[in-house]
This record gives sequence, structure tokens and C-alpha cells, in this order.
Amino acid sequence: MKTLAFIALSTLATAALATGPVASNPEISITGNSTQSVSLTSVSVSNNSTGAKSEAFQNLASNTGNVSISGNSVQTVTGVGGNVTNTASGSDAYASQNLSSNVGEVTISGNSQQFTAMFGSSVNNLSSGSNSKAVQNIASNNACFTCQPTKTSGWPH
Repeated sequence: MKTLAFIALSTLATAALATGPVASNPEISITGNSTQSVSLTSVSVSNNSTGAKSEAFQNLASNTGNVSISGNSVQTVTGVGGNVTNTASGSDAYASQNLSSNVGEVTISGNSQQFTAMFGSSVNNLSSGSNSKAVQNIASNNACFTCQPTKTSGWPH
């Protein structure tokens, strides 16, 4: 029951990211160990945003933005069956999908373990429309700011 509640909350939190960007500069500081884990079984996780300049951000067991962890970090996504899908459609659309990844200005003073294992599953990230971008990170680190959408209000959203 706890697993179903966790998956439901993860899906709701992920779906909420497709509602549109909110200009902010989140700073997360964790002093000590950080463990992020998502476990999926025959579940579909979908994040969709549609319209001009639409943005779909999907993060499972990921750090994004200005994050500082002093200690160890463990990020794990495991799945059996089902699909993990992130889609943004429209001109200048942007789809960013991160599974057990660090994206942006992330500092970890210590050890970092990133692990993603999906069996009998598919992981899809799509951005369609003129000048659209799709960036997908799986068990990786990405500080590519040119990969982010072009905004006047700065990144992250």
C-alpha cells in the first residue's frame, strides 16, 4: 500500500510540473546523506504539456536547479513493465526528462551513486513543433545550460 501511495504521489507531483513554468530560483541544501528512490511496477508515468512555448519537466529521483548536498547522494529509479513518458508539443516547446540525474548547478561534496534499471519498459521523451527541444538524462550529470529553454526569467523554473 505504501508503494502505491508513493507512486501515486510521484505521479501527481510529476504531472504538476506540466502545468507551466513558475519563475523562481530554488535553492536546496541538504547537509548529510540524500537518498532518492522511485520503484515502478507495471505503471505508466506520463507528463504532457501542449501549446506554444509549452514546457514539460519530469524528474524522478533527480536533483535540478541550485542543489548542494554535503555528504553522500544515492539516486535510484527501477521499473518493471510500463512506460515513463514526457511530452511537450507546440512551437518552442521544451521537454526535459531526468531519471536519477543531476541537472543544473549541483554540488555534491562526497560520493554520488546514480542508478536506473528499467526492464520490459520504455522511457520516452519527445518535444515536437518548430524550434522545440527535448533533453533526456538517465543516471547522469548535466550542466548544459544551452540545453535549457531560452527564457528571459532564467533557469530553472
